[in-house]
Amino acid sequence: MKKDQNRKESMTAHLFEALTTQFEMKHPMLCEMAKVYSDKKTNISIQVNRSERRHGCYFKLYNNKNYARASKVARIDLKNPRYIYHFNGDGKKDWNMNSKEKELLINLLKTKLPTGNTLWEEIIITYNREGDLPEWETRKNFVDNLLFPKHLPFDLPMPDYTKLRYDTKESKNEPTK
Repeated sequence: MKKDQNRKESMTAHLFEALTTQFEMKHPMLCEMAKVYSDKKTNISIQVNRSERRHGCYFKLYNNKNYARASKVARIDLKNPRYIYHFNGDGKKDWNMNSKEKELLINLLKTKLPTGNTLWEEIIITYNREGDLPEWETRKNFVDNLLFPKHLPFDLPMPDYTKLRYDTKESKNEPTK
């Protein structure tokens, strides 16, 4: 019985991989992720890919500097302190961060990078670049003067991620801690 279950799971995984590969070949722009940051010290990485039509504007935080080695992912809304619930086709578990991890995230987002930008600003720039808005135009896009309304403003305030949570309407889908 267990052997049949393992075989079925293996076949499902292979089918999913084949379909995903086929989809990515036909629609490569829909499947790209841009790495914004990875850190050896904290062993985390951050990526963005635009999917606002499906889930809003968010970035992905992984619990390993190497995406392939990560076992957990947190999809974090860029406009509100909430997680985005999404199917994990790659087998990673949803990461419901504790207060210490949230503080680490906030401190990282405020960190100045060699580019002169904070990590938060770099996420916005990369997110907009994924939507074909170059950095120089992102730098002219402000909350009070939104020249490119389909893109994030450069001065978008960072939400209070100490209050990071799943929406109550999504609570039935909230991953276990």
